[in-house]
Amino acid sequence: MNPQIVQRIADRLQARDKRFVSRNEFFKVIGAALARTLGVSLNDPVSVLSSALQSHCGDAFRVVQGGRTLYVAINLPDEAFLLDKARRLTTFTPAQLALNLPMPKARVAPALTRLLESGEILCIGLKSDFTPILRLSGSRKPSDSIAVSTSQPPDEQTALSQLPNDETALHQAFLEIGQGRNFVAIHRLRAHLGWERQRFDQTVLRLQSAERILLNMGDPTRLTRSELEGTYMDRNGMRYLTLNWLESRP
Repeated sequence: MNPQIVQRIADRLQARDKRFVSRNEFFKVIGAALARTLGVSLNDPVSVLSSALQSHCGDAFRVVQGGRTLYVAINLPDEAFLLDKARRLTTFTPAQLALNLPMPKARVAPALTRLLESGEILCIGLKSDFTPILRLSGSRKPSDSIAVSTSQPPDEQTALSQLPNDETALHQAFLEIGQGRNFVAIHRLRAHLGWERQRFDQTVLRLQSAERILLNMGDPTRLTRSELEGTYMDRNGMRYLTLNWLESRP
């Protein structure tokens, strides 16, 4: 796995506010140079593209048959794609929500059922033909899971006093947990430090902006619910599981 390639693809998807694109659009998104790095072209069989992504990106992305076409998607739980689409709609039916998603149709109903059971999506009525009318729960806004975009930044004096200590503490936690490895699970760092979510996320954001750490995606299905909550999600809804420290010291 090459974290730099993963990050380049993720950045280009983020620039378009996308978590998935059709197979054809994927080549427009990554561009010719990155396609050459991956060793793939638009005319290659799907198996070649899948193999190249697996080789260079591990489990960060998946190639999957949706209802109408093939998609290249960030490897997120099915519920994440339904919630992402629900945020873009006011009210919707199950059929409307299921359109153009990067998953087989057979997986949409179970994922939607889980979201209804958890209260993240609500049924607010029925149409004349008894089709359910749904909407996103009022308590389930993007801000709930995208802490960076909603949390109030600390005042200037607090930021100045916390920044060096927080960087040092995060780096020390990275060294202690990693024990020589070049990457560490973000949920382990968060648990080790025990900071409030806002403080941890803002420290990570500052370090990323300063290009001192590299955030990596991965396969979130391997994590428990508690571990998944301890990962880092940016303002575009991209979830990161591990980080690399790009400097020898903070």
